[in-house]
Amino acid sequence: MSKLLEAIDAEVRGDFARAADAYAALTEVGSNLDRIGIHQALARCCEKMGRLPDAAQWRRRAAQGYMALADEEMPRDDRRYHALVEIRNAVQDLAGHSDRMKDASEEYKHILAENWKGGPEGLTHEGLFGALFFRSQGDWLTAAKYAFDVAEAMNEQATETGDAHVKDLALVTYELAEDFATKAGRGDVARVAALRATALRGAPRPQPLGGL
Repeated sequence: MSKLLEAIDAEVRGDFARAADAYAALTEVGSNLDRIGIHQALARCCEKMGRLPDAAQWRRRAAQGYMALADEEMPRDDRRYHALVEIRNAVQDLAGHSDRMKDASEEYKHILAENWKGGPEGLTHEGLFGALFFRSQGDWLTAAKYAFDVAEAMNEQATETGDAHVKDLALVTYELAEDFATKAGRGDVARVAALRATALRGAPRPQPLGGL
């Protein structure tokens, strides 16, 4: 049986240690996309075995692989987003392991910023996760940036759709942005966030769209 079939068979049967051993022999085999798939498989096996720091290293390898793909292998926006998912999983796997977090955190910051170049549309969850993650790392400036940008996007969405839940979430996120920006020494951003929050508190509660 080939190593790949052996690895997949073991993973399917829940023998994650054997699967990981077989996958480890394939990390430099095949196309760029094939290797990314092997890195992801190794990460899954390590996570199933509770070896989260080891899994994080393979998640990082997968993220790096996506970022290095050429346009003919995968459209740029797609590979950036796939890389973001992998590096977010990596920093989650490293929660509680501050001694190993620094490099992964820097990679996450870079990849999130690359995704953010097109704006926050469709990235609300990623932006909120980023804001709270960087808060946990004491990076108040980066936390403030993502909180404020997401709040702006949600505020606009609430205005357009009349969604009361989105309006409430925008308000809370503006309050977070104000706090983070204050701690980052960006009083200008904090003041704008505070003004937006005040306006939302005083605005009539949006009514759901639909019939009377």
